[in-house]
Amino acid sequence: SRGLGDVYKRQLLDAFLSQGLRYGSKKIFHFHAEQGGSGPIIFSLANSVKPGTFDLDEMPRMATPSISLFFAMEDLKDPMAGLDILLNSAKNIAIDLNGELKDESRSVFTGQTEEHYRQRIVDYSRTQISGA
Repeated sequence: SRGLGDVYKRQLLDAFLSQGLRYGSKKIFHFHAEQGGSGPIIFSLANSVKPGTFDLDEMPRMATPSISLFFAMEDLKDPMAGLDILLNSAKNIAIDLNGELKDESRSVFTGQTEEHYRQRIVDYSRTQISGA
């Protein structure tokens, strides 16, 4: 297993675009509800290296050790569906780049990690319904 340190951003760009991500606001990539980059943002993808952005002109010549995919539960009508879309894209990008999927603490992403994320969404949704 290896990180993305020796993967050039052109490969990153191709992997991102193949998953339906589009370059957009804040100089990061976004996955939108509608194909072609329109509609609400479901999740975003940033460079894990500060400042977290991508420079499209430099992408063919630069490398990055890791990327981060994220979304805000409160911004989505259906956060569980958003998680499904994000995880599907993350897994496909990891395969495309021969990378490793990790959680927010940089531990290996497991089925248990995924269940933990799903439970967080269930708990969040419950508080939204109850108004707690």
